Amino acid sequence: MILERLPWTLLATGCAIVLMLAGSLVVGTLAAWRKGSALDRIITGGALANESAPVFWLALAAIYVFAVTLRWLPAGGLTDAGSTTLDPLDVAAHMVLPVTVLAISQSSWLVLYVRESVIATLREDFVLGARSRGLRERTVVVRHALRAALLPFLTLLGARVPELVTGAILVETVFSWPGVASATVQAALSVDFPLLAVLTLLGTLAVVAGNLLADLAYRIADPRTAS
Repeated sequence: MILERLPWTLLATGCAIVLMLAGSLVVGTLAAWRKGSALDRIITGGALANESAPVFWLALAAIYVFAVTLRWLPAGGLTDAGSTTLDPLDVAAHMVLPVTVLAISQSSWLVLYVRESVIATLREDFVLGARSRGLRERTVVVRHALRAALLPFLTLLGARVPELVTGAILVETVFSWPGVASATVQAALSVDFPLLAVLTLLGTLAVVAGNLLADLAYRIADPRTAS
């Protein structure tokens, strides 16, 4: 069961992580760049509201809006009910909602952290020096402030792995995604203790691996920490 379901979980979670990272960096940097503006207040307020919303509520709201009301995307599953083959385009369409909901549900604190980190970095002497040399503001923010602000961001990302695992369980269950995370709920309902034990061990390994990869990435990004 695990061998059959694990690739689908890795696919959905991997896409969610990429979307979460890219979105958090862009949105957090925009908020820091426009500190105090209406855009900054909208992003900050939206991030706080999103953090307070349960992930299953976001999933149900996404299904109601995009699948039931607008009929733009399928409500769940891996493929259409009548399909007998795995069409990549069909699978991609079914991935949009669960991947997007999982990424958005875990991105709030990353957005706020990037915002605060970039704002603090913009006050550093090397950033002021870059501005005094006549560099464009966009170049100063992207090439100087954002690069320096990314180092603590890597550590925070590793700390979010447990919540990502929990969010994957809820998202896969709501969207009927045939992954390992949804199998946890099925194992609990059927009182399958051996399967629960293995899935718990896999979740623990994911948390340890996430923190280890974050530490390794921090060391690669800043070789001074190796000493």
